[in-house]
Amino acid sequence: MRLFRLLSVTLLGLLALAFAGCNSTSKKDYPVSVARFLIEADSPAGGVVARLPRSGVAITVEPKSKFTEYDIENCEVVDNEFGKSLAFSFTPAATRDLFRTTVPAQGKRIVTTVNGIPLGARLIEAPLTQGYFVTYVEAPESELAELAKNITKTSKDARKELENKQK
Repeated sequence: MRLFRLLSVTLLGLLALAFAGCNSTSKKDYPVSVARFLIEADSPAGGVVARLPRSGVAITVEPKSKFTEYDIENCEVVDNEFGKSLAFSFTPAATRDLFRTTVPAQGKRIVTTVNGIPLGARLIEAPLTQGYFVTYVEAPESELAELAKNITKTSKDARKELENKQK
């Protein structure tokens, strides 16, 4: 019985230490949803494969994100010809970068990932000039509103934390 108590206390202590290391300085009251955007690679040799979850479409993308959670001001659900989609509004600086990135990338696709999981892809038909990016994602429509809300919260908190670190 004494050995059992000792093991229980030790196990609880180890669990407390493990979970303490996982917490950041600010607790989130929502699931963190980090959105990133990857551009289709010029050749398979220079990229990594992103596979969409429902369709199984595989797209070779550049390994480094072009746009991250720090570039997003807002994410919301919109209706379009394909059904419900996610619409991302970018910061002013990211809007300029989005234009500069999409001019030479016409004909390629932008892959949207959330927490590292590819969820959608959109063909770049023309340069994106308004800092507004709409993409269909392969996720249940019933989950999109919550996902958009969590992406917005994650992005706002990330930008705020970055601003605080830079002070």
